[in-house]
Amino acid sequence: MTAHDRTGKDPQTGRRDPCDAERGFHRAEYLQQIPEFTRAHQLLYPYRSDSESVHNQFDQSLWNGRMISYGVERQAVFVLAFALSQNATSRRLFQE
Repeated sequence: MTAHDRTGKDPQTGRRDPCDAERGFHRAEYLQQIPEFTRAHQLLYPYRSDSESVHNQFDQSLWNGRMISYGVERQAVFVLAFALSQNATSRRLFQE
């Protein structure tokens, strides 16, 4: 992030730059937390579509898009319980 990014104004004209939403730019689509061409990326990338669908299901299950518990530990338990329930359901359907 540069000083220009923090001010949000064009240094030559002094006008406000349009925000990402106004430009139709979704910054998270271009953010890559694990650099490509690393071993971690090679191990995790094939499972990306699976994890994105689970994350979408998790987001849809939250009331009003909000976590229903307070504190990091409780939220972590909630997320793990959700993942376990999804895995248990998938396993049961696979066995039938």
